[in-house]
Amino acid sequence: MPKVTAAYRRKKQLEIAIAAKEVFERKGYTYTSMNDIMLEANIARGTLYSYFDSIEQVFLEVLAIVDNLSFTAIEEDCNMFIERLDNFVHKEIVNLLRQPSLVQARAEYFFSLEDPTFFEQRYKRTIEGITSFLQKGVESGEFTPQKSVRSIARFMLSFVDGLMLNTSQLREFSNFVNDQLEIFHSSLYYILGVDKETKTRNGC
Repeated sequence: MPKVTAAYRRKKQLEIAIAAKEVFERKGYTYTSMNDIMLEANIARGTLYSYFDSIEQVFLEVLAIVDNLSFTAIEEDCNMFIERLDNFVHKEIVNLLRQPSLVQARAEYFFSLEDPTFFEQRYKRTIEGITSFLQKGVESGEFTPQKSVRSIARFMLSFVDGLMLNTSQLREFSNFVNDQLEIFHSSLYYILGVDKETKTRNGC
């Protein structure tokens, strides 16, 4: 039997997680089973369990993929920092509203946790990513923040997480998301010291 390389194993793990994402979007976290993922990924039960031990492990891999894609996209964007920020926030909100989405699965998983370790690790990782991006905007001269960039990063994450939870639990809340986004933008521009009207496009 040929030896399975680490690169191949990781590639296969990602393929399974991407297939699992489709299931979580349709069924949520609570009602997704390992058998559902096995069928979606078109793999044998033994193969699935050789890569993941549980539904939770699969879901954490899915969340890591989604988070990494978000930060990769914002880093590779060729626009000015404020436009990158706009694109990032807009994408997050679109993901909250589109159906099917991971919103329900995220909420179900978050509410099921008794150990706060996942929250703490995700919070720290996400705050570091947003803070790093905002600091680069400051260094470029686009942002002149009235508060520390870390405090602003916390504000941004709290806003997005709050929208996620409200959207998943309150059906009518989705009708107000655009209004909330407009207010958030205005607040963000203000605390970052950005003049929205003076934005100009800048290529790579």
